[in-house]
Parts: sequence; structure tokens; C-alpha cells
Amino acid sequence: MFCLPPAGCNANIYFPWKKQVSDDINIIPLEYPGHGTKLSQPFINHVDLLAEHLMNEMLAYSDTPFILFGHSLGGGLIWKILEKLQHHPMLQQLKLIMISSRPEHDYAQHLTQKHLLNDQDILQEIRKYNYLPDQVLNNPSLLQFCLKVIRHDFALSDQLIAEKVKQTSIPLMAFYGKDDPDIPNAIMMEAWQKHTTAWLGCQILSGNHFYFTEPRVLKQLLQYIQDIVQQHLMPPQSIL
Repeated sequence: MFCLPPAGCNANIYFPWKKQVSDDINIIPLEYPGHGTKLSQPFINHVDLLAEHLMNEMLAYSDTPFILFGHSLGGGLIWKILEKLQHHPMLQQLKLIMISSRPEHDYAQHLTQKHLLNDQDILQEIRKYNYLPDQVLNNPSLLQFCLKVIRHDFALSDQLIAEKVKQTSIPLMAFYGKDDPDIPNAIMMEAWQKHTTAWLGCQILSGNHFYFTEPRVLKQLLQYIQDIVQQHLMPPQSIL
């Protein structure tokens, strides 16, 4: 399962998943250039180039069935990666798409233009997610760097919202936290169903935008994913 991070975050947001998921699923967090373990690499400022970069990393696993899970910004990037895979044999191995905490594009206009805000207003925006730790908020130089990363990622998000999403036949499911400030109405997530002929539904979990950082909720999420894999993706056991 390839996992795409949200804006301003590193791939390590998914590291706790590795210890809690079943042996049937291999968690592979993808890192964006200029973030986390790729901090020394320059940002990629266009979503087409970023999607191609991520796809090239995925090709190392091209002979293995896989899932795409994207949270927030990562949920939008999934569709660009899918576009890049359209004429590649690896597409045949994509078995499931999961969009997390990312409103469908028609309902995401309230999320645009945040990269144009000044630093204080961006900080006010991200405070509502209750995710930045005190060691970042109380360290001016570290906070300034984080704001630079978040501003860059907000600009990428705007590019994605402006994109047209093509319909796919790949099974699709959505997840979000019931207290997510960006998603006041379930229809904003349920609208993803128009982009697939194999809609598996929208699951609401406890918590806010970063609902899965709560261990109890993460356990629920991973159980949902494991159930979907077993019910829809695992080959039936032969009867002796």
C-alpha cells in the first residue's frame, strides 16, 4: 500500500502503520522532494512532475498488486499518479484507491488560495488542525521552515483542485474524521463516487483532519482496510 502524505508532512506520518497492519499489507510511505528524508532535494513545483517522480519510485514494485492511499493533498495526488499510469502495465496491478480527508474537487474551492496568505494567516489556518507540535511552534527558525513547506504544498493543492478527474473502474473508498474543519458535510467526500464505477462507500471516523494520529482510530482504520482487502482483493481459497 503506497501512502501519500498531506501538505506540510513527511512520509513518517505513516511509519506507525507498519507495526499495526496485517502481514497481508506492506506499507510503503512515499516522500515528496524537499520533505523528510528528501529534505536536501529541491521542491517539485508542478503536480505533473511530482506525480511522475512518485510513479517512477513505485515502478520498483510493478509486478505486485498495490493500493493507493492518499491523505488530504495526497488524496488529490492519487489522481495525477493514476493519469500517469494510464498507459503503463503497472496500472493492471492497482486494486484499490482510498481517499482520506480530501473533499471532491467540486467541494474543495474553500481550500484554495491559502498559499497566498501571509505567514500569520497560514499559521492560523493550520492551528485548527491541532497537529503542529509545541517544539515547532516555539522554535521561530523551525516554524519558518515548516511554513515554507506548507505554503509550497498549498500551492500544489490548488493545482490539483483545478484538474479534471477522469472516471475509473478501480474500486474506490473514502475516509474522514467527523470533526474535520474542512469537511462539514459528508456529501463533500461521498461525491468521490462519481469518479468510479466501483464505489465502496465513505467511512466516517472519530477525530479531526488528522484522525488517524489517535491510536484507537488508527486501529479502526487499518481494520477497515484489512477487511476491504480480504473481502474484495484476496483470491478465494480453494476448497479441497
